[in-house]
Amino acid sequence: MTVTIPIELVSLVRDGLYFDLDGQLQEASALVEPRDRGDIHEAVDACLARAIQTRAPLDAVGWIEPVELSAVEVDAREHRDALIRALLTRAEVEHNAAEDCNATTGDRKRARERMGQLAQLVIEVEAASV
Repeated sequence: MTVTIPIELVSLVRDGLYFDLDGQLQEASALVEPRDRGDIHEAVDACLARAIQTRAPLDAVGWIEPVELSAVEVDAREHRDALIRALLTRAEVEHNAAEDCNATTGDRKRARERMGQLAQLVIEVEAASV
């Protein structure tokens, strides 16, 4: 089943997917870095598998900001885990912005609105993926 990522959230979802992809690759890199490592094959495979999971919805929302934005349909069953990770990551960014005492009242309000929209999309992805 598909979910529709509304126009106003496409950039935020893309950003969350980039954060997730970066995190998966950094985790794999951290496993490879130490010289005294044991058998890291399975752990690295898991990181890379999650990174590949994240690539697919990035293909759907686009790797770069298009000239003309549009809503995007994404298969919630196929991309559930990557979408949930990306949405929760981006919701945390919005939460931090909403709590930033150096931000304007308007900026904090918009961050709370985006946080609510992202939370609603998490619910939609969960419902569509069962």
